[in-house]
Amino acid sequence: MSAPDPPRRDTPERVAIGYVARPKGIQGEVGIELLSWDAERFVGLRRVRLERPGKPDRELKIQHRRSDNRGPVIKFTGVDTPEAAREQLVGGYLTVPVTELAPLPEGAFYIFDVVGCEVWDQDLQVRRGVVTEVLSMPSTDVYAVRPDDGGEVLIPAVKSFVVDIDTEAGRITVRGVDDLFQQDLPSTVDLSPASVQAPGSEQET
Repeated sequence: MSAPDPPRRDTPERVAIGYVARPKGIQGEVGIELLSWDAERFVGLRRVRLERPGKPDRELKIQHRRSDNRGPVIKFTGVDTPEAAREQLVGGYLTVPVTELAPLPEGAFYIFDVVGCEVWDQDLQVRRGVVTEVLSMPSTDVYAVRPDDGGEVLIPAVKSFVVDIDTEAGRITVRGVDDLFQQDLPSTVDLSPASVQAPGSEQET
């Protein structure tokens, strides 16, 4: 059986910057799990769209925001009780247009720009496969790569392996990964924090 087609690399129209995790307090506020690399992402933001699986999208106006020790806490206009917050908001993603993405530090990339990139050896003679997912690990990100002959290989996003990321060309160049692609041989991988910066939803890693 042939391998499935590589993931599409179309830039999404909207990206998630937060997940509504729980009601907070008695006035309809909700606690937000931040999905952006920018800890102050909601500062100055007035409107977002709520997207929940199986529910119509909903435009929301931010009435006020604050922070606690778990992250942003937001009150949306028209949601005034914890019961309404739980029923109408919890479990949804807060999204903004891709044109409003927070600028990334130099050398960093969004996850959606990396997923779908082809992975090539440094000399561009050997195509290793396609990135299907970016996994966030405690010490660094890891690229899940699907080789052309099937299976999955995990490449840590560290400088010892990743030479260059060119999202416009849709290509990541790597080195020293022969052992990782020999599935019958055990390999030891150094997951030191000296990582190449790579992407997120509106997260960068």
